[in-house]
Amino acid sequence: MAGPRYARPQLQALCIKMNWRIVKLTSIPFMALLALAFIAGLLVSSFVEYGHKSTEFIGCYSYDAMLVGFECQGFMGSNLVALWLNWPLWLLYGPIFAFLSIRVLAITILIWLPVVAFVVSTFKLRRAKNA
Repeated sequence: MAGPRYARPQLQALCIKMNWRIVKLTSIPFMALLALAFIAGLLVSSFVEYGHKSTEFIGCYSYDAMLVGFECQGFMGSNLVALWLNWPLWLLYGPIFAFLSIRVLAITILIWLPVVAFVVSTFKLRRAKNA
């Protein structure tokens, strides 16, 4: 007798068991960093004059070269801070330009991974709690 009741164990054997609590706990720090990057980007845009700066400038600023972005200069780790400030923008720009190259597609998948992991794990845990 091959009904839907008997096909379930085979499907479960093929599926990878996920510990959604661990997935959620590991994605929460990334979500916090993303929220802080968004707030920091708003602060930089609000308090620092818009546009490219001279070479003597120390700090971060927003610019518009077809697309809005952030640039940092004059201190150690400025490239890393600029990457962090641009992360929320890449969440928007990545899917738009992902079809242009495999590299952009890979970067888009990587930057969206913590967001998707957080959302999926939240829904899975909520569904398991209500079941």
